Amino acid sequence: MLPHYLQSLANNESHASNFTNYSPDTIVAVLNLLGNPHHKIPCIHIAGTNGKGSTAHMIAAILQTAGYTVGLYTSPHLIRYNERISINGKEITDEEISEYTGMLETLCNTHSYTPTFFDAFTIIAFLHFYNSVDIAVIETGLGGRLDSTNVVTPLISVITPISYDHTAILGSTLHEIAYQKAGIIKKHIPVISAPQKPEVKEVLQKEASMKQSPIFFVGDHIRFTIVSQNPLVFNVMVNHSAFDQNKILKNIHCSLMGDFQAANASVAIATALMLRNNNWAIVPEHIYHAMSNLYIPGRCEVLSKKPLMIFDCAHNPEALEHTLSNICKQYADYEKIFCTSFMKDKDVAKMLSIIQRFTSRPIFYFQIPDSRSYIPDQEIKETFSLNVFTETKSLAKLLKPHIDSNSMVIFTGTFRIYPYSRTICSLLH
Repeated sequence: MLPHYLQSLANNESHASNFTNYSPDTIVAVLNLLGNPHHKIPCIHIAGTNGKGSTAHMIAAILQTAGYTVGLYTSPHLIRYNERISINGKEITDEEISEYTGMLETLCNTHSYTPTFFDAFTIIAFLHFYNSVDIAVIETGLGGRLDSTNVVTPLISVITPISYDHTAILGSTLHEIAYQKAGIIKKHIPVISAPQKPEVKEVLQKEASMKQSPIFFVGDHIRFTIVSQNPLVFNVMVNHSAFDQNKILKNIHCSLMGDFQAANASVAIATALMLRNNNWAIVPEHIYHAMSNLYIPGRCEVLSKKPLMIFDCAHNPEALEHTLSNICKQYADYEKIFCTSFMKDKDVAKMLSIIQRFTSRPIFYFQIPDSRSYIPDQEIKETFSLNVFTETKSLAKLLKPHIDSNSMVIFTGTFRIYPYSRTICSLLH
């Protein structure tokens, strides 16, 4: 349970107007009063549309395997806000959140500042990491240019694949969205980017040029080849003095599902090699070990083996397409049953069209009790044969007769369906 002060700020995260009118002045002023803890923490800063969380976890895992104490700040959470802030995998406690919140509330009330919820939680992350970590991996919340986390000056800026998402806030074109994400690029700070569409790559290159920042793309100086998909094994090659000239890491085993994770891993590995080239004590064995032992909840996570039930947090069309292609390739012999839910700012018709291509069964839709949740209208229900439920018990009851040894259930569409997926899973056992 969030402290009252944070709860009172929480609705700021859900309103687009708060983003479009957002100014970093408040978080900058509050951090200044706190002695600017974020300036004293070496960090990696990550923006992008898809793969941010996976890439952040990968970088943190490599650094932790190398013996460093690593802070990790990600969003959103799956079940508890505490998941967003961790040190070496240990989540911040309720007591620690309350302590930092009390300090922050007193300071803001004294100086008449009203931070957004994300401002406040970002400040709490910096306070938690200060004097406690060797390095922090910081993921943006939304966008980049106008994100609360964009007060940091990182060692490396990382940009994961950029595609359409949050278009009402970030813009309706890839150029506009990329411009927002490119805002994390800082003067003279190197940038490592995942493969990007040509129009996105052009925006990132222009921003990097303006900031006189070297930028390296997977596909150019960083390349990967997939050796096998199940399990995922790949090679990574880097060819630039910023990393380790002509370095090749062969047969890297990744414990995550999906060939797209090889692209995410290539970004993480290139980041680690650039740090190594700047005197961080990272060796290839740390990379191999970290990749083979990764566990990231909510990413093609197997909730149950009998019956087979998988959750993935894909929440935009491009992510959904990649994820379902990989799941259906790996579990080709299973009939797919989908249980999904969406937020109202998503391209629901497009996402349901993608799901429909992978199944001949009716689609189960769980109506999450959240003001941001999408409520299907009659046309959508009829077009996509949606069975809509508002209770986990009734959904599980209707779902059960459809499940047999030849079928699997896939929960997807939003992070917010995760706890309900686990409940439904337990009801079906």
